[in-house]
Amino acid sequence: MADLSVDFAGLKLKNPFIVASSELTNKVEKIKIAEEHGASAVSTKLTFLQIPLYARPYHIIEKEGAFYSPSGERMQVEKTQRLIADCKEQTDLKIIANMMGPGEDLDGWAKLARMLEEAGADMLELNMSCPNLGLMAKQMGVDEEPELGATLGKDPVLAGQVCKAVVDAVSIPVMPKMTPEANTMMVARSVQKSGAAAVSAINCPQSLPPLDIKDGGRPMYPSTGNQSFAGLCGPWIRPLAYRHIAQMRTICPDLPLAGGGGLMNWRHSVEMLMYGATVLTYCSLLYLKGYKAFAKIEPGLRKFMDENGYETLEDMRGLALKYIVTPKEVDYIPMLPAIDLEKCNGCGLCAAPGHCECIEIIDKKAVLVKPKECYSCAVCYFLCNREAIEMVRAPIEETRAGVAALEK
Repeated sequence: MADLSVDFAGLKLKNPFIVASSELTNKVEKIKIAEEHGASAVSTKLTFLQIPLYARPYHIIEKEGAFYSPSGERMQVEKTQRLIADCKEQTDLKIIANMMGPGEDLDGWAKLARMLEEAGADMLELNMSCPNLGLMAKQMGVDEEPELGATLGKDPVLAGQVCKAVVDAVSIPVMPKMTPEANTMMVARSVQKSGAAAVSAINCPQSLPPLDIKDGGRPMYPSTGNQSFAGLCGPWIRPLAYRHIAQMRTICPDLPLAGGGGLMNWRHSVEMLMYGATVLTYCSLLYLKGYKAFAKIEPGLRKFMDENGYETLEDMRGLALKYIVTPKEVDYIPMLPAIDLEKCNGCGLCAAPGHCECIEIIDKKAVLVKPKECYSCAVCYFLCNREAIEMVRAPIEETRAGVAALEK
């Protein structure tokens, strides 16, 4: 049977499944349920020496797509200390403390870090990525807030200084969390040089949710009268998360990486590992489907590994990186859609795209009428709900893609 255990920056984990810092991890009762359903570690809710502003959770969900989250509870350090102590007493989980110090006050970062270490935290996650603190105030011309969240995380020099101050103050591993608003390759390299044992990525990019067009553009939130820029979570950010993990793995090949952002099933988890993640973090999945979702991810991951000959996670970690090239190096393969008329029901999805004039519906069946105009884009293949289209190799002179390549 596949071995899911992993050594993550010195933390011995039974599997790579970590619950991300959120309202999922602000109470010991929730954290115990996470352990019961298979998590190996949790990152506790964001903690401060002094909470900079009042906030409570409010969210908008677009089914199967976006999870907009402009706000969430902040925790005072004394409350988190009690939470960590309770977790260490009542669970066997590794406890990662997500924390944010007072801007550029390095002594404040160090003080907060020591308090969380003394409470029993196994690792510190430095929040350099929250899109709802600091960054938005700066964008809106409000300058009374310190350098917090994503504002800090966009500055490789400041991020490195903060990381070093914390690393020098504690003896447990330190893991900065990256913002997708930054050049994460530069920031990751900076914090690694400053002693970071690992990096977590990604937090939410900034966004704005849909609005009530029948009420003058008021927010859709039923529980607030206005809104701030929202952190965008959920499946829509997964390709962005893949990109950042792959880029950081390329530039920092030996740095342990916690990869997360829109992972919703075991297949997404495999993809994140193949892009270079060491462990996996989950948030939106558990918000929407509960901790029982782990019960499908673990057996799915094990079955995939057993069927494909992967004995350990390391066997497949980073496998996809060798296929990432520059645009001029892309290997274009001339292909044409082959349509299975037995499966095709003539729904017309494949013939609808405005950029394509290759497929028509004739006698209630899809027909490839202009193969030499086909660029092998494969949009029809992905649109077909009945799996009636297969992309097959074709002689280079029989496709538009091939003709264009020859003309070049």
